[in-house]
Amino acid sequence: MTAGASKQVALKTVLLAIALLAIVVSWIALNGGRALYNPDEGRYAEIPREMLATGDWIVPRLDGLVYIEKPPLQYWATAVAYRLFGESVWSARLYTGLCGIATALVTAWLALRLWGAAAASRSGIVCGSSLLVMVMSHQLTIDMSLTLLMTITLAAFCVAQDARTDPSARRRWMALAWASAAGAFLTKGLEAGALPVLALAAYSVLHRDLKPWMRLSVLPGLVLFLLLTLPWLLAIERRVPSFFDFFFVREHLERFLTRIEARYQPWWFFAEVLAVGSLPWIAPMLRALATGWRASAPSGRFDARRLLWVWSVVVLVFFSASDSKLIPYILPMFPGLALLVGSAPEARLRDDLRATGIGLIAAGIALAVGAALLPRLLHNPTRAPYFLDIRRPLLYIGAVLIAGGAIVRSLRGGSLPLTVAIGATAYAGFIGLIWAARALAPIYSGGPLLAQLAPDLRAIPAVYSVRMYDQSLPFYLRRTVTLVSYRGELDFGLTLAPQQAVDSLAAFEPRWRADSQALAVMQPATYAVLMRDGLPMVPRARSPDELIVSRR
Repeated sequence: MTAGASKQVALKTVLLAIALLAIVVSWIALNGGRALYNPDEGRYAEIPREMLATGDWIVPRLDGLVYIEKPPLQYWATAVAYRLFGESVWSARLYTGLCGIATALVTAWLALRLWGAAAASRSGIVCGSSLLVMVMSHQLTIDMSLTLLMTITLAAFCVAQDARTDPSARRRWMALAWASAAGAFLTKGLEAGALPVLALAAYSVLHRDLKPWMRLSVLPGLVLFLLLTLPWLLAIERRVPSFFDFFFVREHLERFLTRIEARYQPWWFFAEVLAVGSLPWIAPMLRALATGWRASAPSGRFDARRLLWVWSVVVLVFFSASDSKLIPYILPMFPGLALLVGSAPEARLRDDLRATGIGLIAAGIALAVGAALLPRLLHNPTRAPYFLDIRRPLLYIGAVLIAGGAIVRSLRGGSLPLTVAIGATAYAGFIGLIWAARALAPIYSGGPLLAQLAPDLRAIPAVYSVRMYDQSLPFYLRRTVTLVSYRGELDFGLTLAPQQAVDSLAAFEPRWRADSQALAVMQPATYAVLMRDGLPMVPRARSPDELIVSRR
């Protein structure tokens, strides 16, 4: 290599490092770009705050009540972020944001290991700039953490099964797979084991290959898995004797097989989620789903691409079969799809990406038209002013998509420049989505509502939540509230500590009258009922769906 060529390589490396650093910094900075949305973000911010406040890292609590619907790993990680950086919206989302970055990096690393640098760049960009991945990396739930750990499990397994991996290294990679599966279990539960087993079984049938079962390191793997998960399971069962029944039976079997959570959606629900969540990569991802089942290695020899396709399909089918469906459930399939796209044949991928450029332009035009027509589509007078504020973000996103689509259509050459251009367009457009979400925060978050209160009112210790539970308010208040005539998902905790709530409005009214200072949050309909009862209340803050009143 000549001196001039070496300088060019060095310059490209420096520019790439600067670009990656800018993306990481902005990605993390966006975590503080809007208020916490209800219900999930308030819940997953408050539980670790209460862990720190009580010093109890074994039993999760929400509003001071035992809350054991999910294992504690994400709560622990967020509590550590609070300890290091203070309690804020930004630190609450920090772990989730880092998990999103790490998922894209693990995806790129696996592609590098299996297929080389070009496939790694494409796979990492596709994964990190898919709409659902970007949204869930900036939405405080456990799904991005789960996806990272399951992606590590998948990547470690693929490397362990690769013919180029020697036996001693294979055992180490399988140990990593088992350890990350344990982390996934401590994040969400049994699906961390169910999905990999179902995927491997389906792969073995499709590829007629049973050898991976012989290389699972089952005995040492199970020992490692149990060493990592049993201590917390035994500790919490000792503290909450009904834990095993509630967690394993109700939160897994009944939630999956019945409509107990009122989250029923039709069987094709996740097809819509996949179509929207894969934007802007819908064309190459759909092609990967349609063609990825084909073998890329002889029968009896491990076929990573076929396993990735099976993994993606199993995740989609597994959650489609459930009677409980939420949008983020299929997030773990996106790294697998990104790897299929990144390793696709060059000519086919280039055609799909150029077609994506047309789709970007069409989507940009549609958003611009939608922004222009938005005032005619709004019929709720209390919410309309907030939705009108998203017109500028929509116009911005539309302009970004049109410009990005034009750039993609103008590019010539291989698939990598096209991938970079589409990924950059998607990320720039996503910044506009955060802008829009910030404008809508007064509707979906208790933060802007509480910000209307004067400091002396915010300091009042007695706060009632009447016939509702705004899950973000305790985090912003930095203390729990007293529930009135409400149980919801806190029902289990209330059965253990019924004295921590007020059962009815009839029981609440004398307590309210007796308090010299108190606040109550409620919906307008409840406020009207209490006003008819002559309860003394002074409205102090309002949002479209809630208001806060003081005793006097």
